Amino acid sequence: MPLLDRQAPLPQPTSQVPAPQLTRQFPVPQLAQFFCMKNLEKLNLKYNRISTIDNFAFLGLQKLKVLNLGHNQLSEIKSFNFFDLHCLEYLNLEANPLVHIEALSFAHLSSIQNVFLGDLNFPPESKIELNLTFVFGSIPRGLTYLYISSGRRPMTLIIGGDGAPNPGLGLHTGLAIMFHNLTRLETLMLLGCRIDYLEKDLSKDLQSLRELHLVINNELTIMEEFPEPLKSLKYLFIQDLLLQCSCNNAWFDNWAKRNRQVQVMFWDSTLGMKEINCIGEHGTQNFLKYSQIHCSMDVGFILFVSNTLGLLLFMLVVLLHHLAGQYLLALFYITRGWLEEAVFRNNKRRYRYDAFVTYSGKDERWVVEELLPNMEQRGPPFLRLCLHSRDFQLGKDIVDNITDCLYSSRRTVCLVSRHYLRSNWCSLEMKLATDRLRVEQRDILILVFLEDISPHQLSAHHRLARLVKTRTYLDWPKEPEQYQHFWDRLWATLAPKHGQ
Repeated sequence: MPLLDRQAPLPQPTSQVPAPQLTRQFPVPQLAQFFCMKNLEKLNLKYNRISTIDNFAFLGLQKLKVLNLGHNQLSEIKSFNFFDLHCLEYLNLEANPLVHIEALSFAHLSSIQNVFLGDLNFPPESKIELNLTFVFGSIPRGLTYLYISSGRRPMTLIIGGDGAPNPGLGLHTGLAIMFHNLTRLETLMLLGCRIDYLEKDLSKDLQSLRELHLVINNELTIMEEFPEPLKSLKYLFIQDLLLQCSCNNAWFDNWAKRNRQVQVMFWDSTLGMKEINCIGEHGTQNFLKYSQIHCSMDVGFILFVSNTLGLLLFMLVVLLHHLAGQYLLALFYITRGWLEEAVFRNNKRRYRYDAFVTYSGKDERWVVEELLPNMEQRGPPFLRLCLHSRDFQLGKDIVDNITDCLYSSRRTVCLVSRHYLRSNWCSLEMKLATDRLRVEQRDILILVFLEDISPHQLSAHHRLARLVKTRTYLDWPKEPEQYQHFWDRLWATLAPKHGQ
């Protein structure tokens, strides 16, 4: 129900044909004075110095739609002043020194849409109180605009009624507009209003509100931010409150009990209990019991358990890192490689390299002078080998480089020497290569021994020892005349077969 600005233009009724209207001076409209004007639709009595209106003065004006009584000297509106005005849509009482409006004065205005009361001229020593329920009887369904002003003085505004007004009244989405700029309002009573949500937008201007009475019969959700602007609130009376059974409303019960500034009273007129009920899937329930069962949690216990678990987890991580850090790191990269291979297993994969060569840095001279010329310069097809000294990506983690190059190569060549067996990086490369061998179940690992290594030395390297027992490998020959045969066998093994 928007409260209009004084500067806003007054809405005017429209009609396709000129409506009968009358503009004339009437110091005192008397009983049935307009009885013969049954077709009159507009009556303008503005600026007529009217100080009083007799009851039943507008009797007979059953088609009247617009009545303008603005800028007169009316101080009182009586119960039957507007009797018989069932079709009236527009009533203007602005700029009248109104000090009293009798109960049910507007009850006969069943079609009213726009009401302008203007500034209420109550005595300065008294607070202004206006009960719209008593004035209208029940809020008219068609009421769209209502303009009231207390002249910047404290005002008590009571709104209630069981009627179902149309959306133009804005009791839902436009409810905040009703209380906009009411910074001096001290008492607010919402009786029987159809309100679904109480939000911060509604209470943001009610800094002076001291008393709030809520008698709302429909399901209601009270947002946690609603009471924040109510800095002056001292008393909250709630009757027949029916909340949604939701943990979003659980804060309200705690707030009502622990707030020392506001005295909160609950009352159920049916059950006679000072409790709050809520409605959910299983019907009406006691909200306090519902929140204790579904929404309560021991914060201290949760913090204790969280801290304990966090401390135990931290100790476990430190212990595992100290005892098995290198194995866990290897396991991580092995698992990642296994997952990558599982993704490409059913797809034809294109390799960047024909072979990934794993070797000790102390054997690099043999790789550069012997291996590369005999593998990459021989062809077609010309092979492309992957060497850590040449093909690893600069700035990238070493283990990431190893994993990426290993799975980007068709095969892996291990150049085994005593230096190779002493290298931790070579040991990791061997673990990754053997794991790939286990996953793919193909002949992708080739062992080349650059020197004689005794079984006793191999026994300390379990994976390599098992491979030597189960797979064919190459030995670098001691006689130069056997070099060519060695290179022929290695090149034939690494060269891509048809369809690869």
